[in-house]
Amino acid sequence: MKVIEVEGKTVDDAKKKGLIELGISDASQVQIEVVDEGKSGIFGFGVSRPAKIRIYFSGVTMDVGDITKDVVLSLLAKMGLDSKVKDLKEGENKVYVELDSKFSGLIIGKRGKTLEALQFLVNLIVNHKTGSNKKIILDIEEYRAKRERALRKMSKEIAAKVSKTGKPWVLEPMNPFERRLIHLALQNDSRVTTKSEGQGIYRKVKISPK
Repeated sequence: MKVIEVEGKTVDDAKKKGLIELGISDASQVQIEVVDEGKSGIFGFGVSRPAKIRIYFSGVTMDVGDITKDVVLSLLAKMGLDSKVKDLKEGENKVYVELDSKFSGLIIGKRGKTLEALQFLVNLIVNHKTGSNKKIILDIEEYRAKRERALRKMSKEIAAKVSKTGKPWVLEPMNPFERRLIHLALQNDSRVTTKSEGQGIYRKVKISPK
């Protein structure tokens, strides 16, 4: 692993100089250690010192998107689910992967649990391989968009029931993303309030009358 030390007026300035020196544009490909945050003089006067950082770089450029594609297809092949990547979009903080397979039902699983487990595993493997902290999102047959629409519709229907009966309603366990959707869908509903309850994978949203 290659290690370089770089100085700059600020930590950000030193990071930019270091990436230019290494000839890379994605900070997720390196590990950065702040040695000294530096000190600036008051109004440009007095004692000042530059910021200093240490950059660890493997020397091999790793494309997070390409590695994600390889990991996903390798895992699905080992599961005996022949698939291909229909679309892949890599941004600054996320990698979106849309899959195509005749086994879409198996890949999605009951209420998307298999897809969520696969996504969790891919994130662990890719982050370990690349050192990147980009969030990897897996999708197939636009499942996530369909699930989002279904959850929003369901939350409003249940809110109406809760308001009419005056009794709270506890939803099934959901992942953090889905729970957040419920909270957002009902945050401006004057009839009800929402609250997450439980621990871990059993955490649920409770919809109660105001």
